[in-house]
Amino acid sequence: MEIIKFTLFADFHYKKGMYISPVSDMSEIISSAVASGSDFVLHAGDMCNDYKGSPELISAYLGNPEGMAVYGVYGNHELESTDNSMNRVTPLLTNRPVVFGTADGETGDGSVAYYYFDKGKFRFICLDTNYSYSEERGVWEHNTERSYGAPKGNLYPDSLGPEQLEWLHLVLDATRAEKKHAILVSHAAFGGDAPKLSPDASSVRRLIALVNKEAPRTVIMAINGHYHTNHLTVSDGVVYLDTNTTRNGYWSSKAVPHYNDECFTFVDYDAEGTELSRIERPVNKLRMSANTWYFASPLYTVVTISTDGVIAVDGMEVGWLFGVDPNPDFFADPRITGGVLNF
Repeated sequence: MEIIKFTLFADFHYKKGMYISPVSDMSEIISSAVASGSDFVLHAGDMCNDYKGSPELISAYLGNPEGMAVYGVYGNHELESTDNSMNRVTPLLTNRPVVFGTADGETGDGSVAYYYFDKGKFRFICLDTNYSYSEERGVWEHNTERSYGAPKGNLYPDSLGPEQLEWLHLVLDATRAEKKHAILVSHAAFGGDAPKLSPDASSVRRLIALVNKEAPRTVIMAINGHYHTNHLTVSDGVVYLDTNTTRNGYWSSKAVPHYNDECFTFVDYDAEGTELSRIERPVNKLRMSANTWYFASPLYTVVTISTDGVIAVDGMEVGWLFGVDPNPDFFADPRITGGVLNF
């Protein structure tokens, strides 16, 4: 029997002065991963809203002093800020060699951000759900710099697009032939109980069903972020984990002030990522404070998978910052539900 263990988080949403997530949260996640005996750390998208302006976070993540391997996928906010092109961001998804979906498997110009990596009998297939279709131009396009969604007017946002779907088909066939177990990682969801699914969800599930019919237990798990919700379920023998956000528990498009003068420790950095100062600053001074209800501390989980057909997800609950609960109309809870499931 072979066992793999990794620490998982999603939707960290680091951007200095916008949201509350500090670099110390990332350091905690990495340190906890080391303490748990995790083989690596995995994020399911939206780690950073401004890679160029956040060298302090990149250092704590990619250059973590523990030397922990880290892997991640594009969320819809990775290219949000100015000068955050795919050429800049794609090489920052991981600090280890991987096989990209390019002709030679290398990073290249960064315009292809989907890839896979192997850990023994397990293959992690990291997908990019940031494609949409331009009816006007007749092409599939990736989300662009200075955006947090599909280009205006495009159809089918949160898609893989046909080229990536074909690549996924080939990789799954190879995974089956090599008698490995595949774990799909994406920002948008393909199944389970997530509140919304990628437009390519049915196509991905058909591929999963096909390969698992030919060789049972080829695809064993699919992980997503994006929705800031918490679901763990099994469908057709595949475990689906909809990973909750690290800190941004509930976001509303309508600004409703809900924090008063409660303070947090704001850390400022220079352009090289060197710490300049620490001050106690009111939460309501953050640019998104009136739109966002925060968790009291970072939320993440440890996933353990064994080749004998068992997946264990560690549960975690953290509470709301200063006890301010949004009580939204849909499911929002400061937890990741744990469980032991069979695939």
